[in-house]
Amino acid sequence: MIPPPPIPALAGPWVDSPFFERLLVERGLGEADASLARRFRADGYFIIEGLADDALASRIERETAPLFRPDVADGPRSRYRVQDAWRESGAVRELAGHPRVIEVLRLLYGREPFPFQTLNFLHGSEQHGHADAIHFSSLPARFMCGVWVALEDVTAENGPLFYWPGSHRMPELGPYDLGLSVEAPDYARYEATLEPLVHALGFERRTLEVPRGTALIWASNLVHGGTPIARPGATRRSQVTHYYFEGCIYFTPMFSNPIAGELALKRVLDVRTGRVVAHSFDDQPVRATPFRGPRSLIAFGADTADLRKVGVPLSPSAWARQVADVAKSLVLSRNEGLARRLERPYRALRRAVRRG
Repeated sequence: MIPPPPIPALAGPWVDSPFFERLLVERGLGEADASLARRFRADGYFIIEGLADDALASRIERETAPLFRPDVADGPRSRYRVQDAWRESGAVRELAGHPRVIEVLRLLYGREPFPFQTLNFLHGSEQHGHADAIHFSSLPARFMCGVWVALEDVTAENGPLFYWPGSHRMPELGPYDLGLSVEAPDYARYEATLEPLVHALGFERRTLEVPRGTALIWASNLVHGGTPIARPGATRRSQVTHYYFEGCIYFTPMFSNPIAGELALKRVLDVRTGRVVAHSFDDQPVRATPFRGPRSLIAFGADTADLRKVGVPLSPSAWARQVADVAKSLVLSRNEGLARRLERPYRALRRAVRRG
């Protein structure tokens, strides 16, 4: 018998690979881990019961209570949500770095995960169907996921989560795929387009009613949201943590134009340490040059001071705009590391303009 050809090293999480079954054998996983990987590949989510015990859930409730702002209707910190409470709460940070979550993500993605954002909710979000991949994506693609943890019992009355199993297998859909523009982002139109799409493709919606402490791990492209709150005023305390994986470029598709190679890069921190995580691509160093609005041009292992290598026009007016954009970034940035990275291309741009 002729042996099968070797498995190529494809980009992306190994659970998404067309060679999944062969990789499963190569990894020599036990029965429980192999079953977990198969379910995550098929459904795009996995449930962990009892992740947060009562003591940890109560600590998070106490430590986040002062951070909600009853006078603010919406936003990062408002009457129903607190973004990045890990900065003030040790309990939030502890749950974000929970060893069981890190272990499962390491197994499913084959790379080292790190938490980069937390969201603590007082009530159900009642959010329309969406995929986190519109907010947080990566190169290579799909190295991002979310983990939602119930900090109190979730019933039909207090607005449980809903999700469409298998919807993560759709392509990652950016604004241009849906007929939208990154110059004038319209998130409401994105949601209005996405939900009919999952219905048309035949995915079946499920809701999640679970006891306190239960966790839901979901793939970045799984379409999900929050059901209406049936009992007015009902709380549904929960924590969402978003995770990236090492060795990637991290960006926001909603504000990016990948067709033109313009990415709205994210400045990401490891919640556990508070340290900035550098962008890279499979261990290749990455250099970014601010280009237009929130977007940058990317180069791999190149001297990005020479912007001709990444296709920037060389007219004096174009160079002048680049100098102005970079200078503004240097002024606005409060991060010394970022300022140092921008200093070299800024000087090259200034010299080019002076030469005319």
